[in-house]
Amino acid sequence: MGALKDPEHQALTSLRDAQDQPHGWATDSCGVGLKAVEHLQKIGLCEMADADTLLQLRLTPPRWAARLTPEGHDTLVYLPARRFAIPLPRPAHEIPEKTREVELRPKALEAVRLYLSLADDLHRPPAPGLADAVRAAQRPGSGSAGSCTSPTRSWTPSRTRSGWRPAPTP
Repeated sequence: MGALKDPEHQALTSLRDAQDQPHGWATDSCGVGLKAVEHLQKIGLCEMADADTLLQLRLTPPRWAARLTPEGHDTLVYLPARRFAIPLPRPAHEIPEKTREVELRPKALEAVRLYLSLADDLHRPPAPGLADAVRAAQRPGSGSAGSCTSPTRSWTPSRTRSGWRPAPTP
């Protein structure tokens, strides 16, 4: 999924606000166009009601109805936080043994850190061990964690075959 444009974000917000109906669906009367809803569905941020559900929504069935997926809800939590993100401190840890390294550019690692900071508000929580792996991420060749000021340098959280490797205890 690419970057969410302002009209898509507004459509997502409108769908969320319109979902306060007792049936939990935003309908064609919420002011969002069908094309925008279909696009949000295509990228996995909302789901469309089937014909049977439409018939159950009101006396005169709407042309369409949609509701946010858990990913759609999480997008609305993440996007505002990303705009005003404050870089989080990077604690020092050694790279755990028997791990596969995943290189991330500084901006990507900052996005993962922000995602982790929002874990309590998300419908789909981060993978177990991801927070510890990110805390233990190091700059290649540095021997320790620290700040990386170059936009071309990468950070390396560690990952095992079965999942994110917990950070070693200091």
